[in-house]
Amino acid sequence: MKGGVAPSGRPYQVIIAENSKFQAKQLAQILESEGYEVVGFAETGKELLNMYKENRKVDLITLDLHLPVIDGFAAFHEMKEMGVLPRVIVITDENTPAVIKSLTDDGIMDYLVKPIKREKVLEKANATVRKTIKI
Repeated sequence: MKGGVAPSGRPYQVIIAENSKFQAKQLAQILESEGYEVVGFAETGKELLNMYKENRKVDLITLDLHLPVIDGFAAFHEMKEMGVLPRVIVITDENTPAVIKSLTDDGIMDYLVKPIKREKVLEKANATVRKTIKI
C-alpha cells in the first residue's frame, strides 16, 4: 500500500501552503504519486488559515515560511491557537538552526530545506502522517 493512504484505505488529505506555483505543483505531483489527496493550495497565509478553518480534519499541511499577507510563522501560530494543531511539515529555504529549533519546539512535526527532493518529501510526509497529533 502506498504511504499516502491510511490503513482504512482513505487517502491522507493535504493542504499545500506555498507562494511559488511551480513549487506547489511539484509538491502536489510528488505527494499524489504516493496516494495523497491534495485538497487545497494556499498562496498566502491568509488563504491557508481560511482553508484550515473549513477543513479541520486535514491530515497534513506543507508550509512555506515566506508566504505573503500572513507569513508562515504567523499562520502556524494562529492554527495552533485554534486548538488541535494539525500535522505540519515546514518546507522552506530558511535553514537557521535557531528557527528550526523554535518551530520544532512549538509543534512543527518536521522540516525540509529547499530545494526539495522527491525521496525526502515522501520520507518526511509518510513519517509525519503516522505521528500522533499534538494537543
